[in-house]
Amino acid sequence: MKIFECLLCGDEFFSDSFKYNVIYNDAAYEVQAKYKKKGLDQVAIASDDIIEENEADLVTVVDLVDNHQLSEINLGKKDFMGYVKTFLAAITAKLEAKGKTDRVPEFKKGATELVKFIVSKYDEFQIYTGKSGSWEGSLAFSYTKNQEDPGPTFLFFKDALMEVKC
Repeated sequence: MKIFECLLCGDEFFSDSFKYNVIYNDAAYEVQAKYKKKGLDQVAIASDDIIEENEADLVTVVDLVDNHQLSEINLGKKDFMGYVKTFLAAITAKLEAKGKTDRVPEFKKGATELVKFIVSKYDEFQIYTGKSGSWEGSLAFSYTKNQEDPGPTFLFFKDALMEVKC
């Protein structure tokens, strides 16, 4: 199994158990999450009536948020633009420090496309920090891509995350 962790703060954001694609010139991950009833796997299965009664008492959560202990934050568009400017500069510096200077132009191009997309639909997004609550590391951006999807779609800056094998 692979876990995707933030290069800057070490927080886990998702694992390869989620369906994901690489988009925007290889600069972003698009990850499909699902809604689930928290604790449903612990419900005693004695009869259909008990299951329905117990399900009504369960809280619906997003599996990716719950599994990786993400916390939703409120971030205005102006604050987002300030965050992303500093954040992308930090990721660019990390790439250069690792000798990946050839990656920087493509990262900047794809990251700019991702930022433009997020800003264009900003009111539709929910934003999350990792477990530590650090605003200096990666953030997760979720929105409803298609109404028929089983849950929200999350976007991450790919170059800000490292794959850790477990």
